[in-house]
Amino acid sequence: MAPKWQELADRLAAQIRRGDFAPGQHLPHIRELVAAGEGSKATVHAAYKALEAQGLVTPSRGRGTIVRPNSPVKPIHLVGKRVVLREFTREDVDDVLAIIGDDKVTTWLSFDSRDRAQAVSMIEGAIERASQEPRTEFYLGVTKHDDDRVIGFVRIGLSGVQAGKLGYAIAAKEWGRGYATDAARTLVTYAFKELALHRITAAIGPENAASIAMAQQLGFTREGVLRDHVLTNGAWRDSVLYSVLAHEWSK
Repeated sequence: MAPKWQELADRLAAQIRRGDFAPGQHLPHIRELVAAGEGSKATVHAAYKALEAQGLVTPSRGRGTIVRPNSPVKPIHLVGKRVVLREFTREDVDDVLAIIGDDKVTTWLSFDSRDRAQAVSMIEGAIERASQEPRTEFYLGVTKHDDDRVIGFVRIGLSGVQAGKLGYAIAAKEWGRGYATDAARTLVTYAFKELALHRITAAIGPENAASIAMAQQLGFTREGVLRDHVLTNGAWRDSVLYSVLAHEWSK
């Protein structure tokens, strides 16, 4: 059974898409929905945050929450076995900074640890590219089923003919719980089924045993080594290239 905030968010999202709330119209104030028996203040707030993550509404300082004048037709919101993948919002900056600002995490990534300004830039860029048509990047926040806070991110960037490059990261405190595996599985499944990709690759540091094991578990095949592939932590680093083809995917 879905948590109460998710049920409320799904119902409101359906009303918005159906046109029950016009673009620019205010949604009911949180206290009004609490009084109507829709749940606690925290429940309603979480539901509104979920709507914002889907790009359907936007907070207006001092005026409550309003329906976006130009709501995206199909914001990405994917539910996996362990995680939910959603579009980034500007309020995710602190959660993202806790990931990309942590040396323990970035030692395995293709870039060095970043500061708050760079985290803001990353979020702004992801939001902007998500609105481009045609969309060439699917950069999504990873959350738990019962908590909308970002604990990681997963990305597929389109490259070549029906091809994509996979990347991912999870906050260090959440390692070992299967979140990265489920996030990658969920997005790769979407890419093959909905985007009609033929091939997806993942370039992984040779010493990143956990990520290599995950790629193998998901059915990726090792292709070879990309020499001096990325410059990170002051030195060039090789990457081991893994790939999976659409007809091989059965997750």
